[in-house]
Amino acid sequence: MPAIPKCPHCGSKNVSRVDDFYRCKNCRKDFGRNPMDDEGNPMVDSVHGFRFRFGDVLSGSVRLRINQVENDCLFEVYDSNEGGLDKVADVLPLDEWKTLKEQMLRTLYVYDWDKDYIPVNDGREIRGNNEWEFSVIVNENEEYTYRGVDAYPVYWDRFLKLLDPFFDRLQK
Repeated sequence: MPAIPKCPHCGSKNVSRVDDFYRCKNCRKDFGRNPMDDEGNPMVDSVHGFRFRFGDVLSGSVRLRINQVENDCLFEVYDSNEGGLDKVADVLPLDEWKTLKEQMLRTLYVYDWDKDYIPVNDGREIRGNNEWEFSVIVNENEEYTYRGVDAYPVYWDRFLKLLDPFFDRLQK
């Protein structure tokens, strides 16, 4: 039996399985349903791209863009830190692309993330260089964007680990 996941809304492990999804007993939100696009197709099949940005204009940022066009999936990763610009572009095999989409949607519950993440008013200083944005692109009319400044989704560390192989390419 698979382990019960943490709630992507509040991080609680006090979660129960209900039919084909999960319900958090703390925040009372549901998650983990098989997301569908506007036409009723499984999102994992419909998504044709991701965009990710971390950083800001002044101190620099890293960016990743993945786009499937018919039977090809291309990715570009950029690093614009310290005034320079490093870029790597390559082809992502379609089986790896499908695995990445499945992990994002079915393991990290990206579709259930909140749209905006801002820090709680706990006296911490907010630094503008920790700004991020992640978009799931279905088609020209359907896109889901998640963003934050100094605050992150519950599955943030696992999300970054999933993207590490792309950013590691900049080091080579």
